[in-house]
Amino acid sequence: MTAKPDPLIHPITRLSICGLLAAGADWVEFAALRDAAGISDSVLSKQSRVLEDAGYVEVRKGAIGRRPRTWFRLTAEGRQAVEGHLAWLAQLEETLSASARDARQATPLPDDPDQPMPLLGSS
Repeated sequence: MTAKPDPLIHPITRLSICGLLAAGADWVEFAALRDAAGISDSVLSKQSRVLEDAGYVEVRKGAIGRRPRTWFRLTAEGRQAVEGHLAWLAQLEETLSASARDARQATPLPDDPDQPMPLLGSS
């Protein structure tokens, strides 16, 4: 798996959908996915269509009794894209954490205006 950003998955709604689908190996029903992602029917419909068109999500339609139902699952390509994007995010977080640690440990420059002034009489 290559850690790389995926601009298709990066928007938070699509990242949430993909993350929820990646957590399971089986089909997820529309209402369960909608509720878990905390989004509306129309947002799930629109975003799942984008993911489906990209080949990241597979959609299955059917019925339970007389009620139509829709189920989703990640494709192999979608799972690979999610894993790569999450690995990239983890690397980004590590880089930022390391930069913050380095900044805290750095010695301020002698003429640094943000450095506290020494007390009079102290060296």
